[in-house]
Amino acid sequence: QVAIAIEEVSRCHLRFTFRHRSSQESRDRSERAFGMGFVKLMNADGTTLQDGKHNLIVYKGDNKKMEDARSYLTLPCTKTEMEEKEAPSGKNLHPLANFTPSKDSTKDSFQIATVICSTKLTQNVDLLGLLNWRSNSHNIAHNLRKLMEVEGGEIVKFLPDTLDALFNIMMEMSENETYDFLVFDALVFIISLIGDIKFQHFNAVLETYIYKHFSATLAY
Repeated sequence: QVAIAIEEVSRCHLRFTFRHRSSQESRDRSERAFGMGFVKLMNADGTTLQDGKHNLIVYKGDNKKMEDARSYLTLPCTKTEMEEKEAPSGKNLHPLANFTPSKDSTKDSFQIATVICSTKLTQNVDLLGLLNWRSNSHNIAHNLRKLMEVEGGEIVKFLPDTLDALFNIMMEMSENETYDFLVFDALVFIISLIGDIKFQHFNAVLETYIYKHFSATLAY
């Protein structure tokens, strides 16, 4: 389990180093790493690393460069990412020269499984777009429609923030009736979601929001 402050997540990654094990403890301590793998915690679109399994590439090469993030952070960290970044010719778009690996350096992989526990970092790009609607105001209508396609479990984790976003859009964009109807549909969708037996324990969160946090006078 790794605890990371929310303001640090966007610039953090996890690095895994591989060393040979010896029967002698003293030799273990002096053994240099022969390979490394890494994974970024934040995707380029601002969403958080998806829950599930990830096949990390194990890079082998210069030991000193394994400890220098600048030498590997531009490289693909997973097999999937490497395949996506390969040119049609089969040559990798990210030259591995910075890491001085051998030609077989990327044949091995290391599988990890991750679960992100956060009520502030979402793994869904559509929900992220709604939560950050002020910095992406031209997409408000699109994000409101897409909200109703987001998996229910992701929405309830961000229930107060999602409701804040909906009511703030209604308050601050009151001159545009299009948003009123979309916000109304989104609110009906969320209340229906909480009514589902699967999410009924979030009723208390909704009640607390209504009585202690709701303050949208125009929506009242």
